[in-house]
Amino acid sequence: MRWMWRAWCVLYFFILIYVVFFAGRRPSPTWGLDNNQQPLLIPFRLKWYQYTHAYNLSDVYLDVIGNIIMFVPMSLFLYIVFGVRKYSRLFLIGFLASLIIEIVQYVTGIGIPDIDDLIFNTAGAFLGIVVIDGVRRAILSNSGSPL
Repeated sequence: MRWMWRAWCVLYFFILIYVVFFAGRRPSPTWGLDNNQQPLLIPFRLKWYQYTHAYNLSDVYLDVIGNIIMFVPMSLFLYIVFGVRKYSRLFLIGFLASLIIEIVQYVTGIGIPDIDDLIFNTAGAFLGIVVIDGVRRAILSNSGSPL
């Protein structure tokens, strides 16, 4: 059964890398060179503008929810496959993974580095911890043995 979790983990990380860096919705790799696009560093500024100005709201919702959902499995895989048991460590790894993604996007010009992505991805890692804790508590209350 452990090999199956490892296989799902590898698949998850490949999908994560593809979605973040290679999905067709990303701008040209030269975005930073052509128009001096800067990282979006003011939290929720662009999302609020898009939301209040009736920008395609389904895209706004998809971006927010997608960024959260994309990082939920990371906490689960770190807990199950890699044995990371401290919730604070799971949270920190989720935050650092998202920060590294945003830095790579800035350096390579693939994607647009956005503080909102960092916030929502970290929220997704936290949601994964909530799921782990809920499942763990349910199992403990039914069996009486610690995980």
